Amino acid sequence: MGNYTLFGGNGFIGSEIYKKLTASGHQVDIRGRSDAVPDNQDLGNVIYCAGNGNCVNAPFDVFRANTELLAKILENNRFEHLLYMSSTRVYMNQENSGENDDLTICSDDKRRLFNLTKLVAEELLLRSGKNITIVRPGNVYGLALNSPLFLPSIIRNAINNKKVDMYVPKHYAKDYVSVDCVAEVCCSISASHQQWHGQIINVAAGYNITAEQIGEVLVTETGCDLVWHDCDGFNEYFPETDIALAAEKIDGFRSSDMLKDLRTMIQDYKNNIE
Repeated sequence: MGNYTLFGGNGFIGSEIYKKLTASGHQVDIRGRSDAVPDNQDLGNVIYCAGNGNCVNAPFDVFRANTELLAKILENNRFEHLLYMSSTRVYMNQENSGENDDLTICSDDKRRLFNLTKLVAEELLLRSGKNITIVRPGNVYGLALNSPLFLPSIIRNAINNKKVDMYVPKHYAKDYVSVDCVAEVCCSISASHQQWHGQIINVAAGYNITAEQIGEVLVTETGCDLVWHDCDGFNEYFPETDIALAAEKIDGFRSSDMLKDLRTMIQDYKNNIE
């Protein structure tokens, strides 16, 4: 069994990866975003999911987590392989979503720092000359009771308040992928990293779910009221994620059934609240 260093192992995705690695008998050293990384360490097999997306309230933390810490690891330490967790958010307002497609940054995106730092990190990895793989997951969901992210927040409001305020248009659509799927793929890639050297891989469902579809499930399962707020000027669009590479090359890769899982998540939230 191999030795792993898991940056961000206490986070939402990282903790799921940790469970799968330890269940397979691997030794896993968890490092947080703020943990010091001494120079010239042998980190074994590295999985990096210590990112930060709070661009409005913590821009310097976003830079440090997504880019600076990674640069120190690449420059000053040894490792067998490094898998970096990027994001399909880099495809925002693009026509296509293939791993090799050109990308642009949107000037009116309040979270463009996130996209910029992820792309800077990707370029550092590709130019490092090290054995690396980049994973771009879709919008990852799972049972995270206290998460401030979109899905957990609206589920909590639907159950606790019987009301959900929707500040996105009904047609707003994203690709949602389960945390179990993302963790499984990351462990698989890390275990067979020789064939993934220098590659970027989308890990997503391959289809989009609209806010209206999510709202319909919330109403059916909780009886809540949905309040759709005026969204004039809303300018976010995500193309369906191209998952051809993952589907073709990753053994056992499977897409997620988000709406079915959403019903299960709502029941799990109810059980945990009770």
